[in-house]
Amino acid sequence: MGILWEVLQTGMMYGQKRKSDSVEDRVQYLEDQLESTQSTLRELVKKIEEIHGLDIDGDGKVG
Repeated sequence: MGILWEVLQTGMMYGQKRKSDSVEDRVQYLEDQLESTQSTLRELVKKIEEIHGLDIDGDGKVG
């Protein structure tokens, strides 16, 4: 239970820090997360296209 409590406390402290960040910092964090998510999705679509031989994203090519 000790490690679980430590993880929980760390998460709570991180949440408090995020609340104290400026709006600009929070927006930048969200923009970075969005960029990372979009990149991951593009790579995922590319791999799915390669595996299945289909043009899923409509760009006219597979992969």
